[in-house]
Amino acid sequence: SDAVHSNEAAAAELFRNITVDAYFTKDYNMIIPGQQNQKVGVQGGFLAVRPSSETYTHLLQLVYSGEFYGGFDARTSGWFKSGYGKHIWGAMTIQGLMAYYFDVEQLHHSVELNKCRYNNIADNARTSSFAKNPKFPRCTLLPFVRNASNPRYNFDDRVCRDGRETCDDTDCQRFPLKKARVLHYTYCKNPWNCNGCEYLETYKEPTCYEMLREWFKVRSTMVGEGNRTLEWVTGGMEDGPVSFIREDGEVELRQGNCFKEFYLGY
Repeated sequence: SDAVHSNEAAAAELFRNITVDAYFTKDYNMIIPGQQNQKVGVQGGFLAVRPSSETYTHLLQLVYSGEFYGGFDARTSGWFKSGYGKHIWGAMTIQGLMAYYFDVEQLHHSVELNKCRYNNIADNARTSSFAKNPKFPRCTLLPFVRNASNPRYNFDDRVCRDGRETCDDTDCQRFPLKKARVLHYTYCKNPWNCNGCEYLETYKEPTCYEMLREWFKVRSTMVGEGNRTLEWVTGGMEDGPVSFIREDGEVELRQGNCFKEFYLGY
């Protein structure tokens, strides 16, 4: 469309005038929604940086300075009291140090990417009424699972974690995987554990199952991986259903065997 071409032209013009030393995504699950003065750490699962001995040496100097201040206030804690404190997991290492460096010292030489396209963990872009703790990650309840008489299955989404009014563009639990470039399994858990693939409660599950399938597709290309059987995966268990995230972000259920679909690829 004209709008897409216009955005691409604007981006091309922007990048023509700057040197980008780092691309990354940020983890908004680390901050309390509504407190956007809190500093947000980078997500350590994805970093694309320009090799530079000068930058490396400077980062070493920052670490050797010892100027890291403990605390969770997200204002005067962290590296050089910049606010990148212990509310960020890994504040003393990559997730806090790199956020400080590229947000404070090198802001005009770094780019935050869409976390669903480049570091998708199948998380919800909004908070949930499921838990009192606003930092508790909970995905959106599937419509056909909702039960108004049971609070366990009757929760709703609340505000965007990143402080915006709308955040559908970073709602990774419904992001079509064919548009994703990097998948991150920290929320979906290790694929090689061959956990069950039939349970459905939130949009996380069908997205995670599709992520499993992609992982095993790659694994099947390795030497010696072409002879896996259903017996090898599950002990011969036949189960379903097979769930998919459609292009519109909704879930489609199909008859089938989810273990064959997600672990064996057929």
